Amino acid sequence: MRSALFLLVWLSATPAERLVVVNERESLAQVAERTLGDPKGASELRALNQLTSDAVAPGTKLKLPPEEDRARALSALETARSAVAQADRQATRREEASAKLREAEAHFQSADYQSAAKAADNAWALLSPGTGQPSSFQVKVSEGGDTTVSVQSGPPVRVNAESVTRPVSPGETVRVEKGQPPPPPAPPLEVPQLRSPSEGQKLKFTPIKGQLGPVTLAWRPVPGAKQYEVEVHPVQGPPLRQTVPATQWQLPALPAGRYRWTVRALGESQKSDASAERLFELIEDRVKLQVGEPSWK
Repeated sequence: MRSALFLLVWLSATPAERLVVVNERESLAQVAERTLGDPKGASELRALNQLTSDAVAPGTKLKLPPEEDRARALSALETARSAVAQADRQATRREEASAKLREAEAHFQSADYQSAAKAADNAWALLSPGTGQPSSFQVKVSEGGDTTVSVQSGPPVRVNAESVTRPVSPGETVRVEKGQPPPPPAPPLEVPQLRSPSEGQKLKFTPIKGQLGPVTLAWRPVPGAKQYEVEVHPVQGPPLRQTVPATQWQLPALPAGRYRWTVRALGESQKSDASAERLFELIEDRVKLQVGEPSWK
């Protein structure tokens, strides 16, 4: 199954209409703060109840927004706001995404929550990694109604259940229990701390068939890591890459020269940022032939 965006929703009965009664000397902003937790929600109440001003007589019954629709729109807006805020100002689609976000904000203020969620989703999708490429993912539903979403490649897929939305990144699998929100993302893995060789260390070896070594790279363990991805970059030529289960890797014998190396921690479905680079240098340690003056004259 391939798609740029996927929303998982649970079907439920249409919720009953929610009403609130305006208290004495209570402004529309105060009603919004009391019922929605945000005084700026007055514009939503005004649109939802077709009011022409914020002046509302005490005892007036006002309709409140559907909780799930509003929560869904808010979740989409928060995701889109974060994507726009973090995007590079030179990003190709940032302006287009910003326009979509403004459109979503306007729909939200006018209590059109479905249009707000759709526009916010579009803004997020414009700035998602791999935009323009379809996502490759699988969805499996168990007999008990639990749903498992696995993403293989492409942009993250967004899963929504019980008014909670979370992205599922490539290489990640999320299981959503029936009637429950998606589980929160696991905390990010720590960046590995390198141990040895030390920065700039010069390592001397007697050459064997023109190669030097072996050198053992070591780093501190990262909680939650299952494996580690190591990259070693020579001054010239392709880098060496290896995934290892331990906190060290013995390199094969290498030519003399300088090398930079980094390590990433790998979890069940996570990858940490790369460690700070370190440099080491391999130097030939040749045995010098000492020739002294003869003892006889």
